[in-house]
Amino acid sequence: MTKGFNTIAVETHGDGVHRNRSHTVPIDRSVTFEAASVDEHRRLYQTRSAKFYQRFGHPTTAAAARKVAQLEGAEAGLVFGSGMAAIATSFLAVLRGGDHVVAHQGTFDQTRKLLEGPLASLGVTTTFVDARDLRAVEGALRPETRLLHVDSPSNPLLHVIDLRAVADLARPRGIELFVDSTFASPFLQQPLALGATLAVHSATKFLGGHSDVMCGAVAGAAGLVDRIRTTQILCGTLLDPQGAWLLLRGIKTLGVRVERQCASALAIARFLAGVDAVAEVRYPWLGDTPEQAVARRQMRGGGGVVTFRLAERRDAAARLLERFQVIRIATSLGGVESVGELPYDLDFQADDAGAGAADRHRGFVRLSLGLEDLEDLLADFHQALGC
Repeated sequence: MTKGFNTIAVETHGDGVHRNRSHTVPIDRSVTFEAASVDEHRRLYQTRSAKFYQRFGHPTTAAAARKVAQLEGAEAGLVFGSGMAAIATSFLAVLRGGDHVVAHQGTFDQTRKLLEGPLASLGVTTTFVDARDLRAVEGALRPETRLLHVDSPSNPLLHVIDLRAVADLARPRGIELFVDSTFASPFLQQPLALGATLAVHSATKFLGGHSDVMCGAVAGAAGLVDRIRTTQILCGTLLDPQGAWLLLRGIKTLGVRVERQCASALAIARFLAGVDAVAEVRYPWLGDTPEQAVARRQMRGGGGVVTFRLAERRDAAARLLERFQVIRIATSLGGVESVGELPYDLDFQADDAGAGAADRHRGFVRLSLGLEDLEDLLADFHQALGC
C-alpha cells in the first residue's frame, strides 16, 4: 500500500514485519563491532557495513539516514554532525580544482564563506547570481560548471527558486543540482521530485525540531550518496548515535509540527502586513507575485519562518525583540519554541542589490514560529508593538 508522509515518519522499521522487537530504534553506543572470523572482518570493511566501525557506519545513524531518504523519496541518505558538515562533505565529494559552481546570491552565508574561502583555495571558482532569474543562471553556466547550488526558501529573506526550471538547465549539461531545503523540510518540499540531484538539510532545524541536537542530512541517488559517504568516512563528519536517535525522535512529529508552524507563520505574516510600523513582510505564501506562485506550486505550505522589516530599521527592530515576552532572542529555527533574531547583526550579508541595501537590511527580523498558541503569539506582538 502507498503510505502518507506522517505514516512513514512515525514508523520505526517500515518493513511490514511484526515480531517481538524494539518499538523505537535502539541507541547502540558501541564504536566497534566484533566479527566471527578474519574473512568476515574483511568483508565488513569492504562493504562498509553499519556494524564494522562507527566512522564507516553505525546501526543507529544508518536508521536515521534511511528515514531521511524515505521522507525525501530518495534511494539513499546520510546524516552528519551538522548542516555545514553535510554541505562541506557533499561539495568536497563532487568538486575538484578547476571546477566551477553557480550559487544563488542569497545562499546561507556560511555556505558562501565555504565557497569563497576553503574551496576557492583548492581552485574551485563560484559565480553568485539571483537564481530566481533563470536567464542569469543560464548565463553564468560554463563548460567547467559542475554544481548548481541553491537554497529555497533562502535564509533569511525567503527567496523561492523555481527548482524544476533550474533543474531543466542543469540536467542536460550533466551538472549536479544541490538544494538546501532546510527551511521547507521534506514535509513541504521534495527537491528530488522537482529534478534536484541532492536534497540537503540542516537537520538541527525542522527535522530535529526540539533545539536539542545538531545534525545535518542529505538524500539523493545511491551512486551520488555513496560518493559523499566515501568523503564522509575520510573527513569523519559523522553524527553520533545519541544525536541520530534524537533526530529519529524529532522526525516522528515533523509533519504535525510543521503544519502547525505554517498556520501560525501565515497568520503572523498577514497580521504584520497590516501594521503601519512594518515596512516589509517576506513569507513564501503571502502575496500574489510570480515568486509566490512558484512557492505554492512546489511547496505544501509557506514554512514556519517569517522575515519582516520595521520602517525605523535596526534600533526599532532591536527594541521589538527585547519587548517580546513569549518569543525569545535566539539563533536557529524550526524548533517548538518561537525565536527571533536580527540576522544582519550576525553573519548575513545584504543579498538584495540596490542603494542603501546594507542599511535597509539592518532592520530585518527573522522570526521562527513554534508551537505556542497563536493567540499568545499575537498578543505578544500587540504588547511589543504597542498596538
